[in-house]
Amino acid sequence: MSIGISELFSGLQFAEKVALYVNKFLKRPEPDSPASRFLALFNAHGVKPSQIPEFFGYGLSIADCHCADSLTKVLTTGQLEQAAKLFGVNKDWLYCASEQVYEPHNFYKNPQGFEEYFKGLNIDRTTPVRATLYMPARNKWLKCFYPEHSGLLVIYVPMGEINQRTIYRVELVSYECAFYWHTRGYLAANLAHMLRKYAVVYGTFVSPKLLEPVAQGQRIPVYEYESHHPFSLKAAGRFSIEELISCPDKYLHGVDPEQDSYGHRAALDLWLSMADRMRIWNKEQHSSNVANFEDALRRVISL
Repeated sequence: MSIGISELFSGLQFAEKVALYVNKFLKRPEPDSPASRFLALFNAHGVKPSQIPEFFGYGLSIADCHCADSLTKVLTTGQLEQAAKLFGVNKDWLYCASEQVYEPHNFYKNPQGFEEYFKGLNIDRTTPVRATLYMPARNKWLKCFYPEHSGLLVIYVPMGEINQRTIYRVELVSYECAFYWHTRGYLAANLAHMLRKYAVVYGTFVSPKLLEPVAQGQRIPVYEYESHHPFSLKAAGRFSIEELISCPDKYLHGVDPEQDSYGHRAALDLWLSMADRMRIWNKEQHSSNVANFEDALRRVISL
């Protein structure tokens, strides 16, 4: 029985598809190494391997950064430490000794500490500071509150440029138990301070399962090369930072009311106790906001 050319060609195409499947799904993953994490770290911040020598320097060449194998032969502890310092990551993660990429900051009950921290970032004040607040999206059927529902403030710190494209270091500030009244009050105070310093802060809801490992500092950023966005998480919705600070209903959104609405009363009372730190508008508008929070507290107390 003879085989025609068309049948033979079809057979070869099928064999190629099988080979591609095997390579894609059955091929062993490349071993994790300091060199592979070094390249992944730069790529996560918008720096491709061929751009590392120009952006980072320290004696590396394009040939060195071509792949993890070539980089392993020349990579030094000094270069690893400088990369960790440059991007603010855990040095042990680069050495493959830990899965903790970042150590997020926490300023629970410490608004003064946050203000000093923000001032110490030494960001160029000629342009507005950019930041995003990621909050866990609440399922409308979910009535319980869990510790893993953390919020995350990501501040973008400019480090340099590549072809007129700004490269940022990300600063992480974690807000554990985002629905707890204490957390909400100090979060609002921190955000208000940023807005008074002319920061531009966006509010984004994210699935808790997606957000939690990021908020715990266990993931490197995902850089969007098309939009040049330095930190990307799939959004489940948006919200206004200004409204979270200055509107009682938005401020209380998602806050655990606790028994007899104690959580809401305490949250409003905490806002009023820090009213001076909550100012983001002119004196007249701020006075109106304070009055609105006082009215909201009276309503909750009367329930």
